Amino acid sequence: MQKPLFVVFIFLNFWLVQSQNINHKNDSIYIDALIKKGDSLKKTNYESAASTYNMALAIALDHKKEVQAAILYKKIGAYYHRKKKYTIAENQYRKGLQLDSLSSNAADLYFNTCLIKQALGQHDSILPYLETSLDIFDDNKVTKAACNTFLNAGTIYLERQFYDKALKYLIKAYNGYEVLNDKKKLSDVCSVIGNVQNRLRNYHQALNYYQQILQLHKETNSIKDLGMVYANMANTFDNLKLQDSAVFYYKKSIHLLEIGTSASAKAKYNLAGTYKTIGQLRLAENYFKESIREKRVLKDTLSMLYGYNGLASLYLEEGALLKAKSYLDSLAPQVSKIPDQFVRLNFYENKADYYSKSKNYKKAFEYQIKHNKLYEKIYDEKQALTVQNLQAQFEYATKENEILKLKLTNSENELKLNENNKSLRTKNVLLLILGLLSIALIISYYLFRYKQKNVKQALKIEKLEAVYDGQEIIKKRIARDLHDIITTNFDGLRLRILALKRSTKINEMIDDITDELKSMNQQIRTVSHRLYPLEMYMGKQKFTNIIKSRLGEFQLYGNVFVELENQLPEVLNKLPLAVQNNFYGILLEVLNNVEKHALATKISIKNFKDSNNNLHFVFEDNGIGIETNYKEGIGLLNIKQRVEILEGSCKIGKTEFGTQVHINFPIHKA
Repeated sequence: MQKPLFVVFIFLNFWLVQSQNINHKNDSIYIDALIKKGDSLKKTNYESAASTYNMALAIALDHKKEVQAAILYKKIGAYYHRKKKYTIAENQYRKGLQLDSLSSNAADLYFNTCLIKQALGQHDSILPYLETSLDIFDDNKVTKAACNTFLNAGTIYLERQFYDKALKYLIKAYNGYEVLNDKKKLSDVCSVIGNVQNRLRNYHQALNYYQQILQLHKETNSIKDLGMVYANMANTFDNLKLQDSAVFYYKKSIHLLEIGTSASAKAKYNLAGTYKTIGQLRLAENYFKESIREKRVLKDTLSMLYGYNGLASLYLEEGALLKAKSYLDSLAPQVSKIPDQFVRLNFYENKADYYSKSKNYKKAFEYQIKHNKLYEKIYDEKQALTVQNLQAQFEYATKENEILKLKLTNSENELKLNENNKSLRTKNVLLLILGLLSIALIISYYLFRYKQKNVKQALKIEKLEAVYDGQEIIKKRIARDLHDIITTNFDGLRLRILALKRSTKINEMIDDITDELKSMNQQIRTVSHRLYPLEMYMGKQKFTNIIKSRLGEFQLYGNVFVELENQLPEVLNKLPLAVQNNFYGILLEVLNNVEKHALATKISIKNFKDSNNNLHFVFEDNGIGIETNYKEGIGLLNIKQRVEILEGSCKIGKTEFGTQVHINFPIHKA
């Protein structure tokens, strides 16, 4: 009876979930249809489009369609943005970000908020929103929205003199528009990159990008502001001191630029300056005057005064002092009112030149002093501005690091929230299936662990028996060594001391006894080291320092040069005491064998760690070399025994130059 009820329960749950999924899907389709309707209305009736978006938003919020709701908040925000109701627009963008802060739609929301901040003049708040948008677009595929953001970011960074960042995102925009085959936007990117390269004084690179714009114009015949491109090229040639090319492109730009515009007047002023540089003074005069006429119509007083200074300088160069004076007199009342210090600087320079040529040297000297003081002030301000910019860049980089940390934390929190917001009903159905699978897996796991434990236990017992057998052999040999040292050597010492009474060479005999005591001390020390070599040192210094100290003693008293091919690894200091003790015992046995048996004058030691986290040590001496079928003494047996305890491996063999001992053991197991 229970089994049919269980099947019915599962079927009902499945039917409920499926019906909810169908309703969920229908809601999404209806909202998408409203969004498409609003998009089509936007071209003819933005008010109706906004009403449609609001209707779709209400449905999306009621049915918890958060992704679609975020898209609608962006569209409604754009409506208010267009009407310059920036506070309402920003509020809509923020609501969208509360629902979605990771998708490409979120990147658009962040970027639109950045534009709001720019429109409101809140410049300190621009970069965080811009960079969040850039980070999201970096992680997504190439889209037109992403490329537009990269282009705008490059322009903003250029204005703030962050040239490296500007180029980084402009190159991204360039590559993106190439993929999208949008040649019009590609020309816009080339124009901004050219301006950045000009600022960086990479003039040839700037020209390369301007010439790319000309090539794109030939292909599409739709590039706007071609006159500005020619003007930029002319400025670049002027910077390169290629005045003939500069004149050529200034003329082309003037031909294309609309007469009476600021751009036209500026191009004519620049052309006049170039003509003045190459000595074409009449042409320079004509273009200075044309520039002034256009600036007068535009009521651009500041630019007009630049033209007056240019004409005054030109007439002074010709020696036409009366003409120069008339323009300087026109400048004089305006100079103190204009905040632009460069107009005043040029005015002082021209006045000093005028009075000098009029032989009124006192006045010339006065204006020269004014010029010098203002020049120093401008230079100091420029230096201060440079320092401020560097400081701003440093502070910006620091803030960027802090923001990055906050972003990572925020991303982690958002991921957790997204996981928690998954459908609970779906989880209930899955939990029943997963519960049964989990019980089966747990039983299988414990059965497997039980078998593995038995196998490991058997291997452990086998190893312990091998270790025990080895230790018994070592104990017997150590007992024999102690017996030989104490019985034989002490009997010999006793006889020598008794002989002192009858000897006439007491000093020589004392030296012999001393040498024999040293030898006995060394033998007893070797035996004690085989048992527990680090007992006297632990707790006093680092393990690597103990090893170095022992190697130093060995080199001093054993007359064998020790070469450490690389530094001892720091990981030795972090190993457990038992592991350090066994490794140190191996080292002492190697040194003892080199001193006693190898007849070597040098031992080299190198170490490395392999990809499996095994630590390798290679000891190589230049002695007589070990025989191929060598008999295993207590020293070699002790080395192999300790390596086995470390769960490592050991190779001992003869080389071309002596004997090599190569041991390795796993660090993680140690």
